[in-house]
Amino acid sequence: MRVPSTLLLFIIAIPFCAVYGQDKYDKPISKFGKEEAFKIVNDSPWAKPYQSNARSTAREGGQPGMAGGSNPRSIARDFGPPPVIMRLHSGEVYRKAVVRLQQIDVGYDKFSDEKKAEFDASRKIFLECKICTEHYVVTLTKVNYTKDGLVDEGIFQSMTLEDLKGNVTLTNDAGEERELIHFTPPKNAGDSAILYFKRADASGKHLVTPETKEFRLVFKPTFLDGKNRYAQLLPQFYDFRVSKLVIGGKLMF
Repeated sequence: MRVPSTLLLFIIAIPFCAVYGQDKYDKPISKFGKEEAFKIVNDSPWAKPYQSNARSTAREGGQPGMAGGSNPRSIARDFGPPPVIMRLHSGEVYRKAVVRLQQIDVGYDKFSDEKKAEFDASRKIFLECKICTEHYVVTLTKVNYTKDGLVDEGIFQSMTLEDLKGNVTLTNDAGEERELIHFTPPKNAGDSAILYFKRADASGKHLVTPETKEFRLVFKPTFLDGKNRYAQLLPQFYDFRVSKLVIGGKLMF
């Protein structure tokens, strides 16, 4: 039986689109556009914003960083609780997008080769993220949202590792968990809280692999009660689809 040419084109397009959808981020830092980089760091497979009782009344711009907070143009503001964005710092694509925004901010594309080399050297440790080899690293950032562009304090700024231990976990779709092993609280209002989880368990098995369907950052219900002044800012969990984090067969987290 002869297959119609239009159907053949449709059949061919399906795998092509699937591959492109996964691999469009597989490119040098300089090839990321400004809007694309903003999207990656603010609302993408590597970044999930959450705002409780949101009412869209204003938008403002800004730039994220591991310790510099954020102020994304794509997140709506109002006078309710400010948005809190969870970002997968141990995802290489996310780190590349952050550096690309920094490049654009300083006019990197017009630098001399010598000046570019100096800038690249200053970002090398951030991009390599050696601790990410054995740890899943995620950040939580309370977005600047007041009229003067400030927030009162960073998320979990007054908390310690002991306050968070047992109250926050990474969990995959099979119900396996990783406990928080290290925590760096924000030092200032615009900074991010940084959370670290071991990739492998005692047997060497990773919590998240390319075959995993999804994983979540989960907060215990008792942690989100009225005694925790950060509770109203947070969802019960942030969830991520693993298939959207796989590029060229490699998990970018």
